[in-house]
Amino acid sequence: MPHTPREPVFPAPDNVPVANSVPTGRRIAALWFPYWLSEIVMPVDKRMNPYVLAEHQRGTQRLAAVNTAAEACGLHTGMSLADARALVPDMHVDMLDPARGGVFLDKCARWLRRYTPWVGADTHPDSHGLLLDISGCAHLFGGERQMIDDMCARFMRRGITLNIAVADTIGSAWALAHYGPSDTIVAPSGHGPEAVMDLPPDALRLPDDAVDLCRRLGLDTVAALAAFPRSSLTRRFGPYPVMRLEQALGQASEMLNPCVPAPSFIIRQTLAQGVTQIAAIATLAEKMCDALAAKLFAAGKGAVRLDLVLTRADNEAQALSVRLAAPSAEAGHMARLLTTRLERVARGFDAGCGVENLCLAASSTADIQPPQAPLTLGHRALKAPPVAALAGLFDRLAGRLGPQIVVRPVIHASHIPEQAVGYRPVHAAAPDEQIPDTPLSPQTRPLFMLCAPEPIEVIAEIPEGAPYRFRWRRVLHEVTTAQGPERISPEWWPAARQHNSLTRDYFRVEDRNGCRFWIYRDGLYGRETGRPRWFMHGVFP
Repeated sequence: MPHTPREPVFPAPDNVPVANSVPTGRRIAALWFPYWLSEIVMPVDKRMNPYVLAEHQRGTQRLAAVNTAAEACGLHTGMSLADARALVPDMHVDMLDPARGGVFLDKCARWLRRYTPWVGADTHPDSHGLLLDISGCAHLFGGERQMIDDMCARFMRRGITLNIAVADTIGSAWALAHYGPSDTIVAPSGHGPEAVMDLPPDALRLPDDAVDLCRRLGLDTVAALAAFPRSSLTRRFGPYPVMRLEQALGQASEMLNPCVPAPSFIIRQTLAQGVTQIAAIATLAEKMCDALAAKLFAAGKGAVRLDLVLTRADNEAQALSVRLAAPSAEAGHMARLLTTRLERVARGFDAGCGVENLCLAASSTADIQPPQAPLTLGHRALKAPPVAALAGLFDRLAGRLGPQIVVRPVIHASHIPEQAVGYRPVHAAAPDEQIPDTPLSPQTRPLFMLCAPEPIEVIAEIPEGAPYRFRWRRVLHEVTTAQGPERISPEWWPAARQHNSLTRDYFRVEDRNGCRFWIYRDGLYGRETGRPRWFMHGVFP
């Protein structure tokens, strides 16, 4: 549905500049996304059906967000999920993910810098929106009306409902966006107080207790509240509601705290004449690494991924990416990795008429952890392991052999021994990945484990007991000592049960030669299988 521009709700007098003229004072645009939580999560094909997001509040589930279809059915935020289901049985329900909403607002704040560099978050706890200081910017888009119409049209194309209002102060713009008579409002410059007088006291961003007190006293509008002397309001309501009233009327200042963009770590190099040799490109990349490393070091950051974009004279571009095992701001290390990457693509690289533009960016960064100082005990020092040196070795090996070849062990949350440890490429794991705090017991786990359990032939006195003789790899072993069993039940979730659906009983056994083994019986005799199988899983030193 195309967005239809509306006329200003509050027409300006003849002696006041209209909203579409170049603004002379401070102008604030307040953006409010009334259904954003449901709209960013809900599939596009289900937006015509009732859809809600629920969250746990004080031991019960309540609605945290509803879409327009659910609102039309009488649902609203704060309603219990049980009451909502009774009213609309066929509605679709998902649980709220607050982190996802924060990511959405961050992306919107970055995107809205196309209109103004001053974009800040709405700090009101019950509001989901953004604040823009558009002073001196609206004329670049043809005026304030054209600017907000362009914003609304772009959000509507993405299925996001937007209410927006422009006024002289943050308080009045916020009030009009949330409680105004239209979803796009431009209050003429200098007429912000008149624009909010007919709105309810809720529009002043008051606490709930202050709003309840206003209703009990019969103060149904901002005008009724503003008619009282400030001293009387302060005695009755306290200083905070009075401050909010004065901010909305332009009688008290309010600062907009802009969202500071993350620093960009980009180095560009433009050449007067194109180069075609990989060696020359590598030399230029090395110099760019020096400049990039200086920017990273000044910010206390280290590069986790480097992107080198080579643009030819005919505007054809080729991108090369390098990942690092640990954050690094060392220019020499980054240059060596890029040189290795360039050497790998040298055979198939087509420079055309020459590369005229190079762009090196640290597209992913992380904080650099300061090195641990050694703890000196007498003439001996306890030194920390050379993590940076190991990470550099991993990067060089991955550059030579390929990123999927160099792997490291990782611990998985599984009780099944062969599934508790796996391997992952060194560049795929996060630099600050933490190993689960699981106690290790060298007495019950072998030092050497087989990659996969191997079947063995067993003779046991009783089906549920330990064997007294077994054959493994064509060698017969007489058991003299056995400890166990240690029972490991199958994992209960369906995906895990497909791989292991029987209970294991592990035994630590020792033969006549003093060799110690870790074996297990797969399946409970009589309950899970009639003939349990035995397997060798590890060897103790």
